[in-house]
Amino acid sequence: MLDIKDFYQLIADEKKEELIGWVVNEISKGNLTVRELYKKYIIPAVGWFECPFQEEPLCIWKEHVRTSVVRTVVEVIYPYVLKQRMESNGKKVIMTCPSQEYHELPLRIVSDWFELNGFKTIFAGGNTPRKSMIKAVEFEAPDYVALSVSNTYNLYRIREFIDDIKRVKEDLKIIVGGSAFKINSEFLEKLNVDFYLKDLDAIDKFSEKVRG
Repeated sequence: MLDIKDFYQLIADEKKEELIGWVVNEISKGNLTVRELYKKYIIPAVGWFECPFQEEPLCIWKEHVRTSVVRTVVEVIYPYVLKQRMESNGKKVIMTCPSQEYHELPLRIVSDWFELNGFKTIFAGGNTPRKSMIKAVEFEAPDYVALSVSNTYNLYRIREFIDDIKRVKEDLKIIVGGSAFKINSEFLEKLNVDFYLKDLDAIDKFSEKVRG
């Protein structure tokens, strides 16, 4: 079993094939669950992404490549998410990021976590136009819309996004999360949101309440 440092090093060295091979092997043998993979490996490893000063010109490039490696792992394990998910709770949630928010990997992980907890998830990804989101709400009739914001510059943009959704369906429950809120928690008071879920444990507690 790899430790977290070795796992991160495979990402940093861009050894995608080796990393995927290890993950699939451990999960298929029952040595590792999807929940353990996310909590013990992927989330801590992503948190270690950094830009040493001497590598600054390549910083964004390396971050994108490493994110791509992790994203591939997330996509590969999706069949195991389906196998390990709880019984359906009958609730549907749209997962998206507002326009100009391109950091969708955290939301992709959260989407799997909601699915593990029995939600039907619709993952729309990053940079979703407001008009398209409004049409989606009307068409999909979800119980919740979950919005993720990583870039603090997009906090004001999300307020308009949420207001538009509420005008179309006032009783639709809005969930928000993302690193931008951890840095600017006071901004939550300015938003018409129903739930702020700061991490995977918060999602678990929320899911328990939904099940009753």
